[in-house]
Parts: sequence; C-alpha cells; structure tokens
Amino acid sequence: MKTLNLPWLIATVFLISWLGVTPGLLIAYGVEIPPALAYLEILMTLGPILGAVVFIYATHGTRGLKDLFRRLLFFRASLLLAGVAIAAPIIVSFLAATLGLRISGATWPDGFVTSTILTNGLMIFLVYLIVNTEEIVWRGVVFDRFLQKHGFVKSCLMLMPIWWLFHIPLFLYPEGHQAGYGILEFTFIVIAQTFVLGWIYVNSNRSLLYVHVHHQLINGFGQAFPIFPVFIAGNLLPVRTLCLLLVVLAFGLVIHQAVKK
Repeated sequence: MKTLNLPWLIATVFLISWLGVTPGLLIAYGVEIPPALAYLEILMTLGPILGAVVFIYATHGTRGLKDLFRRLLFFRASLLLAGVAIAAPIIVSFLAATLGLRISGATWPDGFVTSTILTNGLMIFLVYLIVNTEEIVWRGVVFDRFLQKHGFVKSCLMLMPIWWLFHIPLFLYPEGHQAGYGILEFTFIVIAQTFVLGWIYVNSNRSLLYVHVHHQLINGFGQAFPIFPVFIAGNLLPVRTLCLLLVVLAFGLVIHQAVKK
C-alpha cells in the first residue's frame, strides 16, 4: 500500500464517521431534524470500511481489496495469542466489575446475573462483529502502513492520537459519553488497547480476525458486566479498574514483544 494517501484516507474516515454522529448530537441538543437523517447514524460504524474500500480500490484495485479482506480469515494462532484475543476481554471485564464494586463498597447489582451477562455480552458482541468496522482501517491499513517504516512501539504511539480523536464526537453529548465515563478513562483505554490490539495484529501475522474479535468482545462484555457508570448509579471505580487492568495487560505484552525480538 505504498501509494495509498494515508492522510486523506484518515480524513475521509473521520468525515464519514463523524457525519454519522451528527444526527444524534443534534437531537441531544434539541434540534429537530428530518426523520431520514437519523439513518446516517450507521455511518459512524461503517465509516472506516467505506473509507478503506474507496482508497484501496483506487490505488490497488480488486487485488488490494482481496488482500485486505482475506486477512479477516487468518485464524492460525498460538495459545497465548488466542487467550489474549478471546479470553482476556471476558476475564478483564469480570475482574474490573468484581474488584471495582468491591473496592467502592457497592454490592453486585441484582440485574447482572450470569445468564443475563452471557446473553447480553454475546448479543452485543455479535452485533458489533457485523457493524463495527474500525479494525479494518485502524489496524488493517493505518497501523499496517506505520509498521512498514517504524517499529512496534513507535507505530502504536503514532496511531494512538488518531484513534483517540476518531471517538471524540461521542463525548460531545450534553451529558458526555453515553456510557457515563469521561475523557480521562477513555484516554487510558485507548492507550492500553492500542498496544494490546497492535500486539495481537503483529503476532497473528497481520490477521484482522483476532483484532476484530478482541475489540468487539471488549465492547460486548464491557457493557454486559456492571462496569460502565451509566449502569451502576454513576460509580466510576469499575471502569477505572478496567483501565488499570488493560494498562497492566498492555505493559505485559509490550515487554513480551521486546523480549521476543
């Protein structure tokens, strides 16, 4: 992808995705919009894949698109990688909820029983698995391009502010992010997950399957467990515990990557 115009790709993905956030923001601030504009919300999750498809096809044609989407089917992985990609999101979410509630002195909410957590977690995971296309562009194209010129750590550091900025419109609602946490917590999540997802991508031979699955498992079980403040009366300790656990995981994987070299 040497001829792909990376800055314009990033700008296009931002434009399409942010357009998808606009209807919700206008409604949140009491601005009446035509009902048809509400359908633009799907662009927030489809913006990354739309931008990637347009730019890759323009520079590499169908061959480039086949190479990109073929990496969604790369499934060979070591036991360690499979554990980090698949098991870690569920384990970390469970520990964040358990430790965060205990430290804060709060009791486990009655509505969060095992069957409900599993059902909601898997349902949200499957929905995001279909509609959330972030990893196609952020790891599959942008991070991949950075890796061609820079090392693992520097590539992660370069992607980090881009990925952070991409989500900022979600914090422009009158009450902030709809999950109830703030920019500080989100920043730590981005820092940690940039390294975690980067490690998964590099160690899976550039597979988009495992970074995509990991990302959506975090989304799914992060909402299924009592972690986000909006579900637990504004309690911030579970989500802050989640941040800490993700940072610890990221640190361990960075060390592993350094030792491996």
